[in-house]
Amino acid sequence: MKTQQLPPKYTEQIKTITKPLTDSFSDNRAAGKTIGTKTPGGQIRKGVDVEKQIAVDNGALRLQPLLKPAWGRQGIAYGPYTRTNGLAFAVFLLNGHNTSQMERIESLKGRLNRWVVGPEVDKPAERLLRWASSKHKRWMLRRFLWWIRSTSKISKYIKPFNLPSIDENLAVGWFPQEVPNNPLVEGNSFIVHATGSENGELWANVGEHLLSAFKGLQNIQLYYIVVLREKGAAYYAASVPNAHGLVAYPNMRLIAIDPFNEEATVYAGLYQSILGQCGFRVDTRVYGTQVAQIPEIGTWYGTADVADNLMGDGLLDGAQADKGGCWNVYQGSYQLTANGAQATEMDSLAVLESTTASGFVHLLIETSAKVTGARILWRFQDQNHFWSILADGEQCKLQILDNGKWEILAASNLWYLQPSAINSLQILDDGESFSLYLNAKLLFNKRFTDNRLQNATGVGIGAIKANSNLYFRCFEAHPRSIPIPSNLKLGSPWMVEGKQVVISEDFAGSTGELLGKTTTIGGKSWHKQMGVGVIELTGNSAAKVQANAKNPNPGRTAYTVDWDNPNFVDLQIEIIPPGTRRGQREKGRSGLVFWQDANNYIMINNWLDDCYGGASISSFFYLNGFEELYDAVWTNVGERVYWGVAHKLRTVFDGMNYTTFINDEPVLYRALTDVYPDAVPLSINRVGIVANWEWGNDTGSVLKNLVAKV
Repeated sequence: MKTQQLPPKYTEQIKTITKPLTDSFSDNRAAGKTIGTKTPGGQIRKGVDVEKQIAVDNGALRLQPLLKPAWGRQGIAYGPYTRTNGLAFAVFLLNGHNTSQMERIESLKGRLNRWVVGPEVDKPAERLLRWASSKHKRWMLRRFLWWIRSTSKISKYIKPFNLPSIDENLAVGWFPQEVPNNPLVEGNSFIVHATGSENGELWANVGEHLLSAFKGLQNIQLYYIVVLREKGAAYYAASVPNAHGLVAYPNMRLIAIDPFNEEATVYAGLYQSILGQCGFRVDTRVYGTQVAQIPEIGTWYGTADVADNLMGDGLLDGAQADKGGCWNVYQGSYQLTANGAQATEMDSLAVLESTTASGFVHLLIETSAKVTGARILWRFQDQNHFWSILADGEQCKLQILDNGKWEILAASNLWYLQPSAINSLQILDDGESFSLYLNAKLLFNKRFTDNRLQNATGVGIGAIKANSNLYFRCFEAHPRSIPIPSNLKLGSPWMVEGKQVVISEDFAGSTGELLGKTTTIGGKSWHKQMGVGVIELTGNSAAKVQANAKNPNPGRTAYTVDWDNPNFVDLQIEIIPPGTRRGQREKGRSGLVFWQDANNYIMINNWLDDCYGGASISSFFYLNGFEELYDAVWTNVGERVYWGVAHKLRTVFDGMNYTTFINDEPVLYRALTDVYPDAVPLSINRVGIVANWEWGNDTGSVLKNLVAKV
């Protein structure tokens, strides 16, 4: 358990806030002019902005990259507040890049050479002239200074430029100080950890540890909601439909519980330590924050369907739970005590029936010096069908009882109940996969995919021995999806989709260049928009970039068709990247293009290369006649894109906002104003396909089944 005591003098000076707070960021503020201003309700925006890079524009807070990455240099806070059950802090935001981390770049000369050359669309001299007349030069000094600090040789040998290793970039939640020194070891907050190829990993403070909810957190809009308890907090998150690891707004998913933290006075806040990757610039956007007391979840068990503190006297069998129905002891017996429920017979099992299948189960187990075995049960259908985690003083086992027969799926002596301690055991389960945690550590170092008994609604406890000094308490089970309380709703993530097919292309026909072909539906003629490369029909209902590993496509090449709905398109293409495995020198760089005119267009493409342990989806912006290469925005997608394996790449774009999907999973969202505050919506006059340049060129992707909807 972690606690922090404030000095008596400091404690006396704190005047806590009791009324609700909403910050909608409707007031534009220049960079460095935000902290110290007031919310619409008159509360002071506290926090820190050492480099004066926090601004407000276009209805959202903007946190811009730091030259000196570190905690305690950039963030916004509200408070102080007194810890109470049901006091919630909600934040609706888009983190700049969930895998932001401190990385060294190539030589400064190499970086500047690439910046001058850019994406190889314009000649360097023309590009420099376009830059000189653009608004991009306003950011160049800070960009240049950041590159100097990030250059391997300079940062290694010049001490003032030496940069620490940072892999955690965002902290959102409750902190014991207005400006936390290190959110990784204090407070109740979400932490976003950079994983590289799998993008972000979502952590939560649990006791003295950080619980890993899941990897693969994509660069999309998210809700983070941290609800305080008398001890600890409950962590909820939400996003858009089909987002990995999350549920869709207006619902939320409980992903972790901390039963330990007791800091009495806290501040609600969000802090950024670093933004960007490899010297690219990217900003975080915060659309709203909310602090509110939520009466309907103002109990120790919050949003649970069934819960019981298991303390009292008498037998557990038939006892009424704090929330839900009555306990059913299927075998053995339990006695309620002031310390919790204690088994009085060997191999005792007790179950509560929930109204729905549980998505999160939590239990505290108090042990003595001699530890005996304890179970937590879930997906309980009947006495012959349920899942179980068995933990004792030597090991943990994951088991399923299926038709009366035990099957062990995992066992290890690396995890076990700590003696003479209060152990926290929790389960995160979406019905298809689940994660198991003992004292915030991921059991067996893996997440399990198994849908057996996924609709069973029973949860419970089990004990191996009788009359041992082992006590169960604070048992709770929560639904897989929970409505967000009405006074924590800060607006919906951008969710739009096309309904009607206007253009489709099956790429059928005899072999030859795509140029001039009429679309299968829509009657539009393909036009070669840019580039000297070639995309040809294969004669087998597909188009192929005419390239191979020895002869890559010669730079950005795009083919488009007229588009008659300038304010919206939902565009999808099926792509088979070249090659069959890593090591063949094959590169995927194909995707979609949205074209207003020769001076204004954006591209979304996949990126697959031997030089990196995963893949990404990237977006590039050629606006007002200039493309700042290092403003490109991407998300790392692991093996969602792989050599020789077809994937659907889809982007929904309204001229300002776009969301990109891989196989119907949302992976990347941005508004143009997130990148450039003064951007205006594009008129979508043409749409099509592109073989892009992105540190290398496509070596022969195959394209199938283009569909455009309104």
